[in-house]
Amino acid sequence: MRELLSLKHILVFFLPLIFVTELHQISHTILHAFLARLADPTVTLAAFSIAFAFCVTLGTINQISVQSGISFIRDRVSFWQMFRFSGAISLLLFLAVQSVALTHMGDILFGTWMGAGPEVVKQARETLAIMACWLFPVMVRHLTYALLMIHRRTILITYGTVLRLVSLGIFVSVFSFWLEGAAVGGAALAACLTVETVYMTIVSRPFFKSLERDLGKCPSYFELWRFSWPLMITQCSERGVMLVINFFLGQLSNPDLALAGFGVVNGLMRTCLSPLRNLIQTAQALVQSRKDLNLMLNFTFKTLLFFSAVVMVLFYSPLRTVIQEKVMGLTPELAHYTTPGLKLTFWMAIFWGYSSLLRGLLSAMRRTGAIAFTAGIRLMVIVLVSSMTLYLPQLNGTVVGTLAEIGSFAAESLFLGFCLWRHVKTSDQLFPHLQA
Repeated sequence: MRELLSLKHILVFFLPLIFVTELHQISHTILHAFLARLADPTVTLAAFSIAFAFCVTLGTINQISVQSGISFIRDRVSFWQMFRFSGAISLLLFLAVQSVALTHMGDILFGTWMGAGPEVVKQARETLAIMACWLFPVMVRHLTYALLMIHRRTILITYGTVLRLVSLGIFVSVFSFWLEGAAVGGAALAACLTVETVYMTIVSRPFFKSLERDLGKCPSYFELWRFSWPLMITQCSERGVMLVINFFLGQLSNPDLALAGFGVVNGLMRTCLSPLRNLIQTAQALVQSRKDLNLMLNFTFKTLLFFSAVVMVLFYSPLRTVIQEKVMGLTPELAHYTTPGLKLTFWMAIFWGYSSLLRGLLSAMRRTGAIAFTAGIRLMVIVLVSSMTLYLPQLNGTVVGTLAEIGSFAAESLFLGFCLWRHVKTSDQLFPHLQA
């Protein structure tokens, strides 16, 4: 019999994922700090940034292995079916990335379209070719994540993230003796992700062995695709949102200040609030009944109260000045410019949290089509709000960018909330696949 869900169970599941998310943020900071100390840091950081952005934009599709695994892994046969499906997607992504890294397409993308210099393009292509290798270990890691989430052992994911962070520091030091420039960062990331994957494979093996061999519930590839493609679209659209906002901010009277200010605000905002993304997996993995649904809504409300309080303490008190000037090292002009945007972060916490919750709940009910539709809604809201810069060039870029993101998540929350409400009201069985 399944153990009854409680607020304690949800907290034990969710809390380790907060540390995972924050450790991810720290690892990026450490890597950038190391690369900034190499020869010609401007070229190195520029090359690494554009290579990383491109690889992650495509590689984020691989994240669907977590949500698909949670929904479909029920026995060993379904696990290997999921493995083959994810492997095929990873292979296609690998070929797509390498086609840019190893052909003239890389020169066109990074040089002609993005305007990077010849040395930056050269390093970016080399780094991208190395980064592509992490797609396969990350795919395996995500499947192990799904196994551990199904068994509510997310603390083991936190341990794996700590191991990755430690190994990253070692690998960037070691590879700096053999490689040059941005390639050091690409190789170090690929290596530390591989180490984490090996660890996750070892610790998840007992949970794999505990699965029944064949319960007769193996999903077809069509079922896996029908569930996954909306999530792929959503993942990619989230990465593309920043490019759209930055385009419109570039139309303001002081584009450099607007782009720099919004970059700072968005970075601080995501550092504080990115753990809310974990509500997706938490809701999907734990909610299996109407009682669980009510409990999850209660937990989310309390979680958002906590994160809203954190935002109030950080950005609505004298501590904000300390963060802006001491921690971030902003000039007085930039600190003043970013203040209005930081004060809007409160609303971001609310709508991002509920958006993540609703994605997880609808994924648990295998109604992901609605999630794909919201990708278009979010993009429309982003364009609508950001287009104010075309008519009011004196606007504060941090306010415009943050309002665009808040509006997109608010629209998504309203639409997905309506879809969930309609499904709950009209369906006798919210999770028919669990009773089958």
